[in-house]
Amino acid sequence: MNQEYVSIAVAAVEGLVQITPVVVEDVVALLKPLKEGRAPTDAEWGFARKQLDDGNAAVQAG
Repeated sequence: MNQEYVSIAVAAVEGLVQITPVVVEDVVALLKPLKEGRAPTDAEWGFARKQLDDGNAAVQAG
């Protein structure tokens, strides 16, 4: 399993929990490759990075 993706997925989930009510579909989507024991697709990478960026921006905005 790609450790960079694991780090991004975990950080994105943590960001979601901190800034908004958890959207179950987003959490499930982030964890799907981990649960399935496979590498994330390009779309999954993009989604994880976007969630991380959005979470960071919201936390910095206060």
